[in-house]
Amino acid sequence: MNTLGTIAFSVNRSLKDTKYKLLLVFVSLVVFFLFVLIPTISVPGNTFLYQLSLFSFLDLTITISLSILYAVFVVMQVYSMRHKKKISDIGATVAGGAGTLLAGVAGASFCASCLAPLFAIFGVGFGGVLFLLEYRFYFVIVIALLMLIAIYLTSLKIQEDNN
Repeated sequence: MNTLGTIAFSVNRSLKDTKYKLLLVFVSLVVFFLFVLIPTISVPGNTFLYQLSLFSFLDLTITISLSILYAVFVVMQVYSMRHKKKISDIGATVAGGAGTLLAGVAGASFCASCLAPLFAIFGVGFGGVLFLLEYRFYFVIVIALLMLIAIYLTSLKIQEDNN
């Protein structure tokens, strides 16, 4: 089976049950909320609705797309772990999910004043934040590709468990 066929099979298998569809919607909304909330919290006096008003159509599209990709990844991981015959690779799953979420936050943040306090925690200076903002769409493309790779690798696990 080709790559897209593998992903389509595994996504369809994962979303066959209503509870996984509800999980997909819930996780998408929570992740979208987090992507908007993190810059909101990092800037004093900022509100959630004001932060949303700062987003262009492209920014909103990217944020929604990353939220949905992350939710698909989470749903497939939950499905895979519940239907796996043996428990293994949970550490890699958690690390991959956390890394994907952090990368998504970095890619979905679109203002320097929002990113500066967040990245200061990790020791990244303001110059690094400006660099990220200048090339953010390249970062978003890389982040989306990494999310798709994570979804593909999860698809392989699901397909392997169903054989």
